[in-house]
Amino acid sequence: MNQADLDASALERLALDWLQVAEQKRYQRLIFDHHRRQLLLGKWLTRTCLSEYVDREPAAWEIQTTAHGKPELVSKQLDRPLCFNLSHSGDCMVLAVCRHPQLGVDLENASRERRVGKIADRFFAPTEVNALLALPEARQLERFYDLWTLKEAYIKARGLGLAIALNSFAFSFKEGNISLTEYQMPSGEQLSWQIWQLLTDSPFKLALAVQSANPGKISELRYFQRTSLTNKHEKAISVLRQN
Repeated sequence: MNQADLDASALERLALDWLQVAEQKRYQRLIFDHHRRQLLLGKWLTRTCLSEYVDREPAAWEIQTTAHGKPELVSKQLDRPLCFNLSHSGDCMVLAVCRHPQLGVDLENASRERRVGKIADRFFAPTEVNALLALPEARQLERFYDLWTLKEAYIKARGLGLAIALNSFAFSFKEGNISLTEYQMPSGEQLSWQIWQLLTDSPFKLALAVQSANPGKISELRYFQRTSLTNKHEKAISVLRQN
């Protein structure tokens, strides 16, 4: 969803009253209108989409934040898990929803120049750094964002925030597939993950991570695009890579 396409006044009239007390206080603390619209759009999108899965008014959802800062539904509202994760970059925003309790999504504008080598050396695992810097310089920025979005989606799915070091796990790409190595997880405790890189509008990169042991592997992904507060349509989803 693109924030630039929205009627800001209509969004405020529709969704401002949906905010919980803590959310309203945060909204009022924001100085710039752009940041206020971004916060309000995220809350509207989350509540609207959740109400498409469960017969509940958008304003009625109770959302809390974990000790590590991850938003989640108060569990008493549901007899089955329903989880969500939100990401935004610039004016664009994406929300992922599923029944799996560990879910993470990340969206990044991959056209922004970065000091690829410096950032990778600080945050990436050695195997990722070596593979990244072995590429021709013209390909390094794109691969940097491939790795960054995957790592962010995984971190968000784990729900432990900065308690997980970005270099404690590594992604690699073999024959068009994604491979994940978790260095600090005992072999008996390693989780079953489903990870995707999804094609989206240029210049963005999009990654999705789901811990799939319970209730089981996801067999289908669906993608809906909203071009206004009232217009939604389903689009074909294109998987660039997966594990």
